[in-house]
Amino acid sequence: MVSHQEDHIWQINITPLTDVFLVLLIIFMVATPFLVQEAVKVHLPSSVMGKPEPKSIVVTLDRGNKVYVDGERVALSLLFDFLKNKLSDEEDLVILRGDKMVSLEDAIKVMDIIKRAGAERVAIATEQPTGR
Repeated sequence: MVSHQEDHIWQINITPLTDVFLVLLIIFMVATPFLVQEAVKVHLPSSVMGKPEPKSIVVTLDRGNKVYVDGERVALSLLFDFLKNKLSDEEDLVILRGDKMVSLEDAIKVMDIIKRAGAERVAIATEQPTGR
């Protein structure tokens, strides 16, 4: 005696799974342009929340990649030693003032030197936006 139940071929219905994948694809396609637009729009160095900090050392990097510490010109090769001597227990904050046209790579190099010299905190100076 052969049973009729053995003749059935079982199938998995993947239609709901396909629907879920299509919905997820549509969500990612709609959300991705918003994420990319936020990453591209960079309007530095202005900030509404910026405020001056007391007891700090100001390192300025101008368009020509000349470095100044508290208004005094310092060669980039001597910046580490100069800051190491200038940093004290009360002055652990160094504010980096960089021109808008300075490349990010140059600013990061100066920030690395500042951190290696012993600065506990490094801040980037910004300006208040005009017209508000």
